[in-house]
Amino acid sequence: MKRKPEILIRIKKAIKEIEPRADVVLYGSRARGDEKQESDWDLLILVPYPAGIKEEQKFRHKLFELELEFGQAISTLVKSKKEWETRFRVTPLYENILKEGIKV
Repeated sequence: MKRKPEILIRIKKAIKEIEPRADVVLYGSRARGDEKQESDWDLLILVPYPAGIKEEQKFRHKLFELELEFGQAISTLVKSKKEWETRFRVTPLYENILKEGIKV
């Protein structure tokens, strides 16, 4: 990905409005560069506190506005940084994101 698309810039801004300390990683087909027009934007959002359903809903609600504006689906996975680095470290998803993920 040479230049960040406008939607990614807006996604990052929306996420930082909710949690300025969040790390955002794009993964999946859009990160690999083999997306199709209808491909969604797969995002890992890492926050510095335990993340539950309420936190995930905050991000999804905020990003839904961008989905409507751009006509593209945004899929989020919200985890605490600690949980991601410990519990998820042994998962194939962790390995895939480590290999192909792009920090936004």
